[in-house]
Amino acid sequence: MEHSQFDFFWLINIVKKHVKLLFFTSILTIIVSSLFSLFFMEEKFESSVIIFPTITNAASTSLETALEFGGEGEAEQLLEVLNSDEIRDSIISKFHLFQRYNIDPDAMYIKTKINDLYIEHISFKKTRFNSIRISVLDKEPQVAADIANEYLALIDLVMTRIREARADQAIAILDKRKQLLTIQKDVAQDSLKTFHALGMIKIAHQTERLTEQYAIALAANNISGANRIKKELNVFSKNVGAMEEVLRKTWKIEDELAEISIESDRIKVDAEYTYHNKFVINRAYPADKKSYPVRWLVVLSSLISVLSFMLLLIIITESGLLKNNEH
Repeated sequence: MEHSQFDFFWLINIVKKHVKLLFFTSILTIIVSSLFSLFFMEEKFESSVIIFPTITNAASTSLETALEFGGEGEAEQLLEVLNSDEIRDSIISKFHLFQRYNIDPDAMYIKTKINDLYIEHISFKKTRFNSIRISVLDKEPQVAADIANEYLALIDLVMTRIREARADQAIAILDKRKQLLTIQKDVAQDSLKTFHALGMIKIAHQTERLTEQYAIALAANNISGANRIKKELNVFSKNVGAMEEVLRKTWKIEDELAEISIESDRIKVDAEYTYHNKFVINRAYPADKKSYPVRWLVVLSSLISVLSFMLLLIIITESGLLKNNEH
């Protein structure tokens, strides 16, 4: 038979043969999909905000650094905060999303359902410029804008809480270290009191003065005086090493205590200072045009799907008839 080969021209002939069926199917699909998108698909409006993360949230950072946009690392951190349970639960609670998304409170797996709908309506995306775009879909344009703008306040709220928690932990560690050093300093001070009881106050100055007096006593043939001074020098000689070691330890402890005091003050300033964690590029505003559904896209995708399915059925049918005729 002349059309026994399943080639392109055979396919064209099949389409020509059933062109009326495909035409009426197309018209019906367009009508049905248009009515479906018009009456059965809920209209939704999109609002979005665009923000840049700051390079740091520490108030102690230089002003020049604080005014710089954050990089990829800061953007990823901000995305983690936006996807946190704390922010999601706050949005769900404040905007009553269970009722808004028509979720039965007595239904099974309501937590999974609300999370799925949350992800469906709200998205966070990092752009190639390391900014973050927060997009919200809702049936009411004002609500969509309100939800999107709410994230701007929640970011600072959550970041501040995280910063305060980390500061409390750091200060607690520094306080423990400070207590330990204070105990060590008290022990060192007690040791120094023992040396002071021996008359050892300023070793270098006293040793120089005693050596000078010892030489004068010898020159004056004051043997008893020289012996007395020599005994003092022997006491100094015997204890000078231990005293200098205690002094060095005391100085080291005092230096570390001073550093701890400075670091504690810096951490408290960073935790208590109200510092923005993002630069707002665009705030959300109520959309004056719906974003979903895109009716022409719904119609087009439906038309392509139905025609593809119909064409596949026709090809299968014609192929079967062709093989039967050949037999």
